[in-house]
Amino acid sequence: MTGVPKAVRYLLGGVMIGGFWYLNRHRPPWEEALRTIAVFAVLMAVLKARLKRARIDVHLIPLVASKAVIVIAAALIEQRLEHSASDPANVPLFVGLGLAAAVTLLGPFGDRHYFSVLPQQS
Repeated sequence: MTGVPKAVRYLLGGVMIGGFWYLNRHRPPWEEALRTIAVFAVLMAVLKARLKRARIDVHLIPLVASKAVIVIAAALIEQRLEHSASDPANVPLFVGLGLAAAVTLLGPFGDRHYFSVLPQQS
């Protein structure tokens, strides 16, 4: 994908997902996970429509599925930490930061599966 460097795209995506996770901190972890995945999927569908004009194809299934795996892992971690942490109120903040870091660091590895340039039309 052209324009914004790959690292910046995944940093923004990580901040978006981690921030949304933290904003929903008063919900149960599984509800939080489902909301996060649903909002991410809708935003990526909108992005796909916008990037089609720039001749960039967004492959929604691998993109959303890979982020869903990370978000589900975050829900499992948060659920575990809530029961064992001395201050459970801080758990969503740390999980949100970890989620943002995971998306930022792992996203570029799958980039070629998420985006492709559409061929020139004759």
